[in-house]
Amino acid sequence: MKQRFLFICLFLVSLVTFDFLVFKKLQFFLPNESPWNTNHFFNFLYEYERIRHLPKTKKRIIVVGSSVAYYSIDATKLKETLRKDFDLDLDVFYLAYAGNSPLYVYLLLNWLDPLKPDLVVYPVNFIDYRLHRTYVIFPEGKNESVDESVVIKDALTFGEAPQSLWVFPWETLKEVGPSMDWDTWSRYVISSGFSFYRYKDIYLQNLQNLIQHRFGRNTSYHAYAGVQIPEGISGLGWTGQEFSFYPTEKIKNKGFRVEVTPFLLAGKPCRMKVSNGITTQEILLAKAGWVRISLDPKFFDKRKLITAKLERVWFANEAMGAYLDYHFDPMGVRLEQTFGLENAKSGIQYEREPRTEDFRYIGMKDEEYRKYFYYRLLEGLEKRPGIGYLVALKLAKEKIREESFRPYFHFRYLKKIADHFRERNLPFLLINNPENPISLEWYEDSQWYKDHLAYLQSLEGGSVHYWDIHRSLPMQGFSDFHHFTYVGMEQMNPIYAKRIGNLFPK
Repeated sequence: MKQRFLFICLFLVSLVTFDFLVFKKLQFFLPNESPWNTNHFFNFLYEYERIRHLPKTKKRIIVVGSSVAYYSIDATKLKETLRKDFDLDLDVFYLAYAGNSPLYVYLLLNWLDPLKPDLVVYPVNFIDYRLHRTYVIFPEGKNESVDESVVIKDALTFGEAPQSLWVFPWETLKEVGPSMDWDTWSRYVISSGFSFYRYKDIYLQNLQNLIQHRFGRNTSYHAYAGVQIPEGISGLGWTGQEFSFYPTEKIKNKGFRVEVTPFLLAGKPCRMKVSNGITTQEILLAKAGWVRISLDPKFFDKRKLITAKLERVWFANEAMGAYLDYHFDPMGVRLEQTFGLENAKSGIQYEREPRTEDFRYIGMKDEEYRKYFYYRLLEGLEKRPGIGYLVALKLAKEKIREESFRPYFHFRYLKKIADHFRERNLPFLLINNPENPISLEWYEDSQWYKDHLAYLQSLEGGSVHYWDIHRSLPMQGFSDFHHFTYVGMEQMNPIYAKRIGNLFPK
């Protein structure tokens, strides 16, 4: 009996030690080659560990929140503007991930202490309050009267908030554990105690990326992470009619792959002319799928820019299946994820690069943009189930305008967040962030919206600052209801910098 007891104790100690060393520590020493929108929660945890181990040499701004924060503020550009215009030499970091809500920002607050921030910035928008979920669960329900416990339980579902189990299981358990059923509660307990269970669905993605980038074809991915293409490239790696690049040893030895769609071929081969001004090669694309391209060895005699030009393009709004999309961009071929690089990029979890979709609306008149907005974001739900959340958001804004404002659930957590910083006398800037003027029209003139603004304003005081800028960006600066294009982000950068710069003593 004694030996059995010792064996069990040894096994448990070994399990806990292995779990801690491998899953809690070792995986964060590996390079992170996941772009922002491919492995959200691992990226968040990886970035947190990175910041935590950086020695603090200057004052720090930490931007928290959801994708609203990420698409609004560029850390590097904000840092540069603060240095240039305000003579402030500061570090700016992100701790944001898609789908984050006030509850989980609140659960993050104690994590901030080791990072020693001097200012925390939190941009919010309607999407962050998850109010549309009430109408999804109860089509005839109302946010002014829904049972809060039901909304809390919905918010804890894995589909709505996987971060609660992956990132904040212990904090979630302490905060809303009484709202959980026994099965859910036990999963949170196990996740709190064992990292192999807590991270089981996210750490493998980074390992897969590492293996794929070194030994695979890099043709299955959700975000392009290769070299910048002068003519522009989409977030999914689609070129236009032309794309240019420099020769590399990797391309010389292994060539590169492009995805050819049946819609480009349209029943006949498509010629692609490749030239660097000295050497010219014609390649015939004759079959759909991923095609390996080998260039003439003469292209590698000198490091000259190579340009590939297709004889025609195709359009996603005329396509079918997975290639169908409601936009008018001329499409060429898709490049492999790490195209043009000798080695895959790492540490890019919070770096944003411009993509062709960021430049669609430059110079577009309001009425032209409005027509495009409805077409691109809200039409064809039966063919594009992925836009369901946008349709639900539109419906929520139209419904909530007829209701009275009720500061429940996530709004209460906004107050808890404000109180947390006020009690610690730590500067905190809450921003009612810009929203697309088109989606604002659905509810801005309602009493609900006015009372919601008044509530946010009431949170100000002491070290807590509130800033309402919901009408500060024209519609052409938005890719949807609340996300900025890269151009919109650049337009807003000096505006954010001025407000943030004025919070620091001169």
